[in-house]
Amino acid sequence: MQGKPFLGVISGFFFGLFGGVALFLFGVIPLDSHLLWILPILGIVFGLFMATLAPFGSSTSPTAETTAGVTYASAGDADSSATLTEEPATDPDPGEEPPTPSNT
Repeated sequence: MQGKPFLGVISGFFFGLFGGVALFLFGVIPLDSHLLWILPILGIVFGLFMATLAPFGSSTSPTAETTAGVTYASAGDADSSATLTEEPATDPDPGEEPPTPSNT
């Protein structure tokens, strides 16, 4: 079983519990409704289901991601230091003047 089922059960319980409390406080369901007992149980089942599907613990992605010329090093790198390196921008031809904005 992958994921974190214990965390899913706890978070699902609290999600269902506070969802039921919110429905009661906003007057959607009365206090003697069985839905106040059913929602936390459904939250536990849903949280367990979601936790078994989600691969929270496994990582198949590379350790460094490159986006638009900027490399972000992740915490899993060998030197354990967070670095941000930016590749130098290419300068225009030195003989050309930079374009001037025109307000027309």
